[in-house]
Amino acid sequence: MDYKPSQMVEASRQVEAFIREFFIQNPPSQIGLVILKDGAAHCLTNLGSSPEAHIKALMGKLGTSGDASLQNGLDLVRDLLNQIPSYGHLDVLILYSALSTCDLGDILETIQKCKASKLRCSVIGLFAELYICKHLCQETSGMYFVALDEVRNR
Repeated sequence: MDYKPSQMVEASRQVEAFIREFFIQNPPSQIGLVILKDGAAHCLTNLGSSPEAHIKALMGKLGTSGDASLQNGLDLVRDLLNQIPSYGHLDVLILYSALSTCDLGDILETIQKCKASKLRCSVIGLFAELYICKHLCQETSGMYFVALDEVRNR
């Protein structure tokens, strides 16, 4: 029998550790959390610098449900980051567990808008490599990884 935790449980542990470490290394920085479920993007937390508030909001919210729309997520993130001054860094880290994206519009146009807004998008795929995620990272000078095991999740 295999008693290892599910990939989503492990992902939630890694996200919690990332948030804590991020604020240790970058005290004046802010994080906002957006979740993609059922074809929509939802702002889980606004930009803030309290690791405990983000972790509390995240607990129990990393389940999977319905289709993921990468386009809706990118549009919401672009809107949220418009308030950041021009001297700020606009980095987006996406943990993507879907095997496709279900978008109503032109995702390639959305990627170009992200590039024009100077967003740097990086993606960690939890199950498989997706062309659109790789393309997003290439266009916005981000990094793309597929987490193949617990060690690579970090």
